[in-house]
Amino acid sequence: MSSSQDLLTRAADFMSARSITGYVVGGAVRDRLLSRREHPGAGPGDIDLLLISPVVDLVDELAEETDASAVVIDEERGFVRLIDDSEERKWLDLAVFNGDLESDLARRDFAINSMAVPLDEWLVRDPDANIEDAIIDPHGGMGDLHQRVVRETRPGNLLDDPVRIFRAIRFATQLEFEIEADTAVIIRDNGDLLGGASPERVMDEFFAMMGSHRPEYGIREMDRLGLLDVLIPELTLGRDCDQPGEHYYSVMEHQLHALGFATRLVDPEIRSSDPLLKDLPWGPQFDDYLLEIVGNGQTRGTLLKIVAMLHDIGKPDTKSVDPPTSDRPNGRIRFLTHDELGSRMVSDLLTRFCCSRQTITHASLMIEKHMRPGQMSANHASPSDRAIFRFFRDVSPVAVDTVLLNLCDYLSARGPRLNDSEFQRFLGLLSDILSRGLKPEPERYTKDLLVDGYQVQERYGLQPGPEIGRLLGALRDAESSGVVQTKAEAYELLARLLGRAASRRGRP
Repeated sequence: MSSSQDLLTRAADFMSARSITGYVVGGAVRDRLLSRREHPGAGPGDIDLLLISPVVDLVDELAEETDASAVVIDEERGFVRLIDDSEERKWLDLAVFNGDLESDLARRDFAINSMAVPLDEWLVRDPDANIEDAIIDPHGGMGDLHQRVVRETRPGNLLDDPVRIFRAIRFATQLEFEIEADTAVIIRDNGDLLGGASPERVMDEFFAMMGSHRPEYGIREMDRLGLLDVLIPELTLGRDCDQPGEHYYSVMEHQLHALGFATRLVDPEIRSSDPLLKDLPWGPQFDDYLLEIVGNGQTRGTLLKIVAMLHDIGKPDTKSVDPPTSDRPNGRIRFLTHDELGSRMVSDLLTRFCCSRQTITHASLMIEKHMRPGQMSANHASPSDRAIFRFFRDVSPVAVDTVLLNLCDYLSARGPRLNDSEFQRFLGLLSDILSRGLKPEPERYTKDLLVDGYQVQERYGLQPGPEIGRLLGALRDAESSGVVQTKAEAYELLARLLGRAASRRGRP
């Protein structure tokens, strides 16, 4: 039994002792039906309960008797969140009927989320057993599940809360459903309402969609229904922006294909069977690395997908064409400084979404440096030690992420014209950068410095590893340029570098 089900049982015992009737509603019902058909043994996650009477005045007793934390979210609505303090950190949301069960279900966003099951029925049935005969379904949610469609519960529900317009696409993306035709018309005709919606709530929906297993579908649905121009106009600027001959797609298509490659790269199961990605020098540490939480509760993997989709947004505004020449009769297309402009644009975009400073810094630095891995040497030759260590030093918090982004950029640029032998050379370059960049710096490169690696470790309490190499590389540059001439100045520089990196380091 899942921890949420354990918590639900304890909460049910509490309410039964006080003759409070409850119903499981919304996403938990939907997910249990889907789990039973498609993922046997999978249980519900977080659960919403509707109660006939409030428990706001009973939160202390509720917490004590359920061995959980009880938080009053909205006293007027009688909304209480019950949180299991175990490692899995599941919770129940308890709310009071607004009217009666029928009217409450009618106000919900989509029919697939407008079903209910009496709490006692929910608990007495085996999680894998058929529960359909116990479901209260006045709006045809079960039929929509079987047809795999997202449909507005009743006319006007989407417009009552414009964020639901985006949520329709998020559900369709996550569940592999289609948006029902009439609901799609409502979205297309009213997408501009999202411009005035809560940016924090829009951000939550956006991150949930991008964290799914097929975000490219969601972005293309947004484009089909007119939402992309409202929420991410920076991306649509590249729709008709042509690129040089080595690029197969327009700027926007290139970025969407980069998103597709990033999605395949992040998923271990897909990556291991993908003909282009299966030969990557990949270890378990990289999977763990991509699961690290960076900002706004998002993983490095999710942010890699977002940045892949946005990495060239600076191209349309920096596009120029050189005068024609004999070998280039149509001139040469250039996008000078598009990386710098794109970095500023993504910062503005994520600020508009009310993202955290950490998320913004992470994404903008990746875009600013996204071309650098492929530019470390000519013709994909092996880069110098100094070039690699300078890269890891300068891009330290997102160095690995940026190498992976560069791979997605390369693959999506060439499209069906990808040359396998050239790709293998490029893959060898990136593999070399990762393998050498994540090893301690060679002794030959750090000898004769004012301080050595052992002294740095002892003075600052550091463990052996790539961080030492990056610090010593910076010291080497400072000594070579004359900025640092004494041990005291060396230690002062290292202390500054450590202070600057403390809040933004990141690598597997």
